[in-house]
Amino acid sequence: MRESRIWSLHLSCAVVLLILLGLHLVIMHLDGTLALIDPAWGKPLAWNSVLARARSSFFTATYVLMLAAALFHGFYGLRTMITELTDNPFLRRATSISVWTAGVALFGLGAYAIVVMHLRAGA
Repeated sequence: MRESRIWSLHLSCAVVLLILLGLHLVIMHLDGTLALIDPAWGKPLAWNSVLARARSSFFTATYVLMLAAALFHGFYGLRTMITELTDNPFLRRATSISVWTAGVALFGLGAYAIVVMHLRAGA
């Protein structure tokens, strides 16, 4: 039962990633299309645009959410593939602990960087 809940979370993270990566692609790569809708729309890689996104609480929250979803989805998938290769309970447990530790450490580092960027941008 526990595995099926975690698998459901894995699939939910995939949906979140589809939505947030879609938003990212629209903002970063369809700037010409967005300029037709809003002529005041700037170039996404221009310093003022980057700074505006860094100041935005919405973007800060979506970056943290996208980081969490990507790390969970990727590391849970990696853990699943590795543990399917062995029947050894010790190796399965060691793999789980290693993957979860790496995921939590990378999330902490990434979330710290995102929040510091937000705070230093002058939000």
